[in-house]
Amino acid sequence: PFDGTAHASAGQLIVWVFIPLLGASELFAVERSTGTLRRLFTMPVTRIAYLLGTIGGQLSIGLVQMLLLAGFGLFVLKVNWGQSPLALVLLLITFGLASVAFGTMLGTFVKTPSQANGLSIMLGMTMGMLGGCMWPLEVFPPTVRTIVHILPTTWAMRGMTDLVMRGEGLTGIWPELRAL
Repeated sequence: PFDGTAHASAGQLIVWVFIPLLGASELFAVERSTGTLRRLFTMPVTRIAYLLGTIGGQLSIGLVQMLLLAGFGLFVLKVNWGQSPLALVLLLITFGLASVAFGTMLGTFVKTPSQANGLSIMLGMTMGMLGGCMWPLEVFPPTVRTIVHILPTTWAMRGMTDLVMRGEGLTGIWPELRAL
């Protein structure tokens, strides 16, 4: 059975964490535009260490946000997050990794911090809407439902729906975890 509160809580969690993780692109744009990135690389810091530190920091913030939003859903909205806490944690981590990777990719294309900020919000809201976070995918035409499977928000929302409304466990969300 469809649970509107659970759907809304899961969808809002995905959208409002996805946007800041896309915002990793703004960090890269700021560091490029201010010259900080060039100065960082004069230090004995490898590019891998820099990327892992930046990405890890953003991911950590995203995971804290997810914890807070899931806690709000659990304690205030009384959302049952499913029977497998491990599956939920793995889904949230893989979604966070996919999101921050997308933000990192976006950071290589944007020119200015304001462009990164605007694109993060626009893409986050659009991908959230098309990914089924604001209303079920079933309301879209079949062609759209097929096309949106390129979006991480679609896979995250499918996983959340399987956990929360269909009672699936880790094996039930394995396709979503692999896609993310």
